[in-house]
Amino acid sequence: MKGRSLWNAVPPAGPVLSLLLIGLVLLSALLYYRAVNIQRFLEPALALSQPRNEFSKKVRKLFQKEYGADPIKGLTVRTGSIIIEKSFLFGEDGNLKASARANIQKLARIFLSLMEDERTRSDVSQVMILARFPIGGDWTRYEAERISMYRLAIFMQDALFFAEPRLGTTYATYFAAAAQPVAVKEGNQELIEIRIIPSEFLHIRALEKLEKYAL
Repeated sequence: MKGRSLWNAVPPAGPVLSLLLIGLVLLSALLYYRAVNIQRFLEPALALSQPRNEFSKKVRKLFQKEYGADPIKGLTVRTGSIIIEKSFLFGEDGNLKASARANIQKLARIFLSLMEDERTRSDVSQVMILARFPIGGDWTRYEAERISMYRLAIFMQDALFFAEPRLGTTYATYFAAAAQPVAVKEGNQELIEIRIIPSEFLHIRALEKLEKYAL
């Protein structure tokens, strides 16, 4: 009798399966709704970043062609800029290393490839060669440091033009050199930043990617 009463308390299998199926359908609908919302958010974001990502990939491929796939000591490629440490070009005595000429030649070839490619050239508004120096100290020291770093930036620009003369004769209007005061932490070895400033065409292509989402 007790066994029969326990079995009687168990609900029929049909309604239980129906409730489970209804629950699965509701869960699937909720997951689909969330996936659609996430997709609507991600697609415009990816479309907006795609032109810039393509340009960055082009730059990285050129660096890999010249330097290989391994990390380059003293040289860091970031999105839109190249950071050159002091140890990459100069020795502890302040003189140029024997390897500096070859490294400048490689950098010059990279920028020449960017400039000679019509598509990537249209994405570049300007290439800023910035020699950094720390803020602080009295005005006389600050001014002397600024002048010294400005000469260094000019030296770097002239070195690139000398390594690849077509950069200077054909694409010099894209390049500019300047000294940039920055708050540099103690021990920071960053010396020169070559910053690639994107043109309005890169932004226009990004907006064109977003056009279909605005309709």
